Amino acid sequence: MLRFPRALWIAAFLAIVLSLPALFADFYCDDQVMVLRLDGTAPAPVPGPFYLYTFATGEAGQRHLLVENAGLPWWTFDGLRLSFFRPLSSALFALDHAIAGRNPLSYHLHSMAWYVVAVLAAGTLLRRLLPEREAALAAILFAMAPAHWMLAAWPSARHVAISGVLAMAAVALHLRGRTLAAIACAALGLAAGETALGAFAYVAAYEFMGRRVTFGDRMRALAPWGALLAGYVALYKGLGFGAKGSGAYFDPAGHPWEYLTHLPTRLAVFAEAALVGVPSEISGLAPQATPVLALLGAVAAMALALLLRRAVRALEPEVRRTLAWLLTGAVLAVLPGAAGIPGDRILFLPNLGIVSVLSVVLLRAGAGLPARAGVAVFGLLHVVLAPVLFAFGAQQLATSSHAARTAAVGAELPAREGVSVVGIGLADPLVGMYLLPNLVIARPKPLPRTTHLLTMSPRDHRLKRIDARTLEISILGGTLLDNALEFVVRPPDHPLLAGDRLPLGPWAVLILEDTDGRPTRFSVTFDRPLDDPSLAFIIWHEGALRPLSLPPVGEEVTLKHEPGPMGI
Repeated sequence: MLRFPRALWIAAFLAIVLSLPALFADFYCDDQVMVLRLDGTAPAPVPGPFYLYTFATGEAGQRHLLVENAGLPWWTFDGLRLSFFRPLSSALFALDHAIAGRNPLSYHLHSMAWYVVAVLAAGTLLRRLLPEREAALAAILFAMAPAHWMLAAWPSARHVAISGVLAMAAVALHLRGRTLAAIACAALGLAAGETALGAFAYVAAYEFMGRRVTFGDRMRALAPWGALLAGYVALYKGLGFGAKGSGAYFDPAGHPWEYLTHLPTRLAVFAEAALVGVPSEISGLAPQATPVLALLGAVAAMALALLLRRAVRALEPEVRRTLAWLLTGAVLAVLPGAAGIPGDRILFLPNLGIVSVLSVVLLRAGAGLPARAGVAVFGLLHVVLAPVLFAFGAQQLATSSHAARTAAVGAELPAREGVSVVGIGLADPLVGMYLLPNLVIARPKPLPRTTHLLTMSPRDHRLKRIDARTLEISILGGTLLDNALEFVVRPPDHPLLAGDRLPLGPWAVLILEDTDGRPTRFSVTFDRPLDDPSLAFIIWHEGALRPLSLPPVGEEVTLKHEPGPMGI
């Protein structure tokens, strides 16, 4: 039988081995932005090493800075706020920069170290809560959960592991009755990231379901946690942190109905990601897949519930009670993350309860043919396929980061000063949304003066040259603002309608046609002729960023969409 501490060493070994491919990665997406801010090369909405997770503050007039100097698209909402309170994680990233500069290896080693510590913390806590055999399997399942690869492999996502470690320590200390130490750990966790809010979920579930005490005792135990939570929320809002003006984030406090309306679907999608393994990110990149993922998640959750009902019959009442509050805490811990862009990394702390249930099901629910079939399916997904998917994710991050660098180095851009790069149809974020930082990090000087994205739609485009300075763009078979990457910078309650004009630096965008507030045709009028050598129009074609030859005045050309380095 698998025992402790051997199970912990196996879990730590798996955490290291499965994360290894990421050690060979370059900087990836937000990593690049943060490194350039610390270099002083890129503008920072708020300067300093404690605000690297502030991408927009929502201040009046900041849209110009974001669009003109940070490469955000012209449809960015004037009032966009994407600012997250993560000073501890931000400072640790800045420490990496102070030590290693632009050498990514140190950043990736640091991220791997935090993931290993997180796995050990989870295993130690599980050992306290479950019978040894179930705890050992749960620790191993936690180490190789596919939802965790990103925080182990991507330095910008490391905040999830940091805040998760501190949250698990806080829960463990609360179980031992060490309230002050638990509150201190939880406070540190909140300084690392929002993931630590999951500690409140588990503690509340434990107090109401895991203890046989009076209601007054429960309230007294929860009072310090309530005070900490109230102080955190007041600080978060008072200092201007949070998300506003984005179509990818919901504000549960400011727009509760919108949040609650989307919550059941998002919970079902996250259940699918946790139990089946298809990434929840797909629901943002391809919204049409959301109903299928939600249905799959609901079916998987019901199947697990039926198997769990069989498995717990032979367990001691105390273990049943522990499983009940762990599972309840896991569901509650998903709620804060459900307000943001769908992403598997929010499952990190909820997985503490999910792997507990899975381990009990895999070890105890196998009596009878239907039950054996169900156990076999979950075993295939979480024992056989899970480590493969984890390693594949880490490898894909490394591969994608290299592909982004290769694309930036090989971009066919004019080698002269003062060029404004204009991208059309750059749907893949590695060569679209993150084009500017990619170019700055990967290419020698001279660098472009600015980069502007006219569309990020993964559709074919038709371009028509109206006059010497005006270009008309039609999106064929779709619209702008129809996926998470596009509407992350604009909310749906601020549509773009035919006749609307938006500034694009010294240029102007005019919406000509729309479908339900999503542009299908628009024109861009430049401050100089389109043939001016200071303008460089580029598209993604045949695996590279290549120059676009514009048609003569009055004529048009159709551009076929081609998937970029990430396959988008």
